[in-house]
Amino acid sequence: MNRHALRLLATAMAAGTLTAATACSGSKTDATKLAATPVVKQAVALGTAADSTGPDPAVPGAKTGGTVTVLQTTDFSHMDPARVYSAPNQTVDLLLTRQLTSYQYVGGTTKLVGDLATNTGVGSDGGRTWTYTLKQGVKYQDGSPITAQDVKYGIERTFEASLSGGPNYLQTWLTGSANYSSVYPGPWNGQDLPAIETPDARTIVFHLKSPHADFPYAAAMQSYSPVPKAHDTKQAFDMEPFSSGPYRIVSHDADKSLVLARSAGWDPATDPVRHAYPDQWKFEFGGQSLDIDQRLIAANGTDSTAMTFNAQVTGDVAEQVLNTPALRARTVDQVSPFSTYFDINNRRIKDVKIRQALLMAFPRQQVRQIFGGPLYGDYSNTILSPVTNGFQAYDLYHAPVTGDPAAARKLLAQSSNPHPTIVFAYGNTAQWQQAAVAVSAALGQAGFHVVTHGMDNKDYYDEIGNVDNTFDLYVAGWGPDWPSADTVIAPLFDGRLIAPDSSDSMLFDDPSVNAEIDRINAETDLAQQNKDWAALDKKIMGEAPIIPWVDLRQVSLYGPGLGGVHLGFIGTVYPLDVFVK
Repeated sequence: MNRHALRLLATAMAAGTLTAATACSGSKTDATKLAATPVVKQAVALGTAADSTGPDPAVPGAKTGGTVTVLQTTDFSHMDPARVYSAPNQTVDLLLTRQLTSYQYVGGTTKLVGDLATNTGVGSDGGRTWTYTLKQGVKYQDGSPITAQDVKYGIERTFEASLSGGPNYLQTWLTGSANYSSVYPGPWNGQDLPAIETPDARTIVFHLKSPHADFPYAAAMQSYSPVPKAHDTKQAFDMEPFSSGPYRIVSHDADKSLVLARSAGWDPATDPVRHAYPDQWKFEFGGQSLDIDQRLIAANGTDSTAMTFNAQVTGDVAEQVLNTPALRARTVDQVSPFSTYFDINNRRIKDVKIRQALLMAFPRQQVRQIFGGPLYGDYSNTILSPVTNGFQAYDLYHAPVTGDPAAARKLLAQSSNPHPTIVFAYGNTAQWQQAAVAVSAALGQAGFHVVTHGMDNKDYYDEIGNVDNTFDLYVAGWGPDWPSADTVIAPLFDGRLIAPDSSDSMLFDDPSVNAEIDRINAETDLAQQNKDWAALDKKIMGEAPIIPWVDLRQVSLYGPGLGGVHLGFIGTVYPLDVFVK
């Protein structure tokens, strides 16, 4: 998840959609009910060529027809695949685009399968070359064929500097440069990217500068969707992309409404991951989260077949939702891919014993309660989250969620400074002001002298992104772009990536970890990679560079007239299995 998505996560945390109203309700029911909801710890495996054939297996009880209303607080900032990265933008593009590979959800199991392609790809040259063959009969909204040249052109567009904001994995891998636009500026002035070959209309070959065994997962990102050159309207494409997916745009009144209807060019026989049960999707923008909750609770008229992609149940109605069986039955309540943790500034706190003491003393429960208690998320002890391939549950320190000041004092007694001063930085919101008091009190009991530093919330990530920041402890968050530890451990803990505003905001730099990241990335066996990432997760946590906190939950209501509603890997409510009852 890039820094833009990280900022969106920070904004959501600061907004406190599941905040003090729940924490202060005094209800003992919330924790009990949520404790009964298990955390699903499953890998996302590579499917076979047989899995990649359409149609997508039917959702039990589903039927075709009807209109789904989607209630969103804001319009989508981008729909041009090249510029799509935030979770809501990616979710709407699930309805409008197809990719070489995509995720198939069947009976609670998720697989990566060939989408436009006949399989998840054929790797060669030690994972540096990847070849795909497109299926016959894949078409755009006007019935014209989707070609390998369109896939190539769609990826080439992501190099255009004016189409910023999307992921940069394939761009970097194809050029071997983080400054990829200086190597290849994009196709608009007629330039070709020779690292992608298209020997015919159905074959596309990628030549990477380094091995990447998880290339098939990267190919599933919406940013790498096909775009026909003849329909590239450049900047105008952002609000009206030419659809390769099951729906097309009928109308779009910016910041007010968006209407999608089924695309005549989409053939379910070619698509193993998408259903197009509803006839239409109608989006309404501009409602506040509480307004959305109240409409979905009442479920009057068309709101009976309404949902939201990402508006969280607010603290104002959380107790009502949790304690009303009919409402609880139509609530998505699942762990999302996003994790939050507290960075320890490893440049300022170099003594591992002091870092371990911070982890041992930290009041994780007290801080979580301020943000909504169990509704906010599930406690974590690891770097990788349960949605990531290779995840292994472990608890290296066995720190109580309430903190253990006595154990922390023992660690400090073995350190270079038994009474260190710690600067705790936070966004200056009501919730984080409360959290700062709880953190200061808990760490103070362990022997730390705590200085709290509040700052304007809009400046928070700029401040902690400064490699010369003067803070010792601050909250951060991350989510994998696909279910591989390569999209978590490498961006967060590769010290060679430390730079202003980089994702390694804890400024961790261990040459042995950097070398191990390179070694694991060079492996061609994904199963072995997963084992090695898990081992590296535990090795890094031995250095206590962060304090793991929670894996966030997505808790959203939907109308009683809908079925097939569940969370998707992007971390939002997944639209492709939804049907009107």
